[in-house]
Parts: sequence; C-alpha cells; structure tokens
Amino acid sequence: MAILNYFAAGIMTILGGLHLIYALYDLFFHPRYFRPADKALMAAMQKTHPSISPHARNYWLSVVGFNISHAIGVLLFALLIILAADEKVSYLQPGLIAVAMAYTFISWKCWFFIPTLGSAITAILLAAALML
Repeated sequence: MAILNYFAAGIMTILGGLHLIYALYDLFFHPRYFRPADKALMAAMQKTHPSISPHARNYWLSVVGFNISHAIGVLLFALLIILAADEKVSYLQPGLIAVAMAYTFISWKCWFFIPTLGSAITAILLAAALML
C-alpha cells in the first residue's frame, strides 16, 4: 500500500513543483508559462483588477498569485498522501482519492492533458492502495 502512495505523491510533487517553478518564473522574470497567447490581452490584464476587489493588484498578478498558491496546495496534497501511507492515518485515504478525482475533473474541464493524466493516475494509485 505505502509504495503506491509514494508513487502517487511523486506524481503530484512533480506536477506541483513544476507549476510552482513556472509561476515563480512568470512573477520574477519574464511572463512565459501562464501568460495569454494574445499580447493585447496581457496588456489589458496588467491594466485592470479583479472585480472582487477594486484595490487589488492588477489582474495579471492575481493570476500569477493564484497559480503560486495552487502549486503550494498541490505540494501539500502530496505531503498528505505520504502521511496517509502510515497505517495510523490511513483513514485519510478515501478523502485523498476524492481530492485526486476532483483534480482530475477540474483539469479535464478547465486545464489540459498533462494534469488530467497525472491526477487520474494519482487517483487510481490511491484507490489501489486502499484496496490492498
């Protein structure tokens, strides 16, 4: 069981780690990974703010900040998977499967193929670990 959790955590660590590196690159260097393909849209994002807060930083920085916090969340999810490999907290496993399935659904509907595949494999590994 534990080895399957470690593989699942590894997948999420790679996905979350790359996501964090890409988002930090966009924040501190030159926008590359999360910028819109339309350069005019990028300029517009830098000139406006999210409607939720008129005093927020520009929309582009909000997007980058969201991606950084999302990456941290994925890395914490990987840590929980590792912790659940311990028999004392294996009761977390069903919740972890649910989160992996949620990531799979969200990535299928909103993102692209790589996170969908990684999340789906993670959910399968976690479910297999629970059954063993």
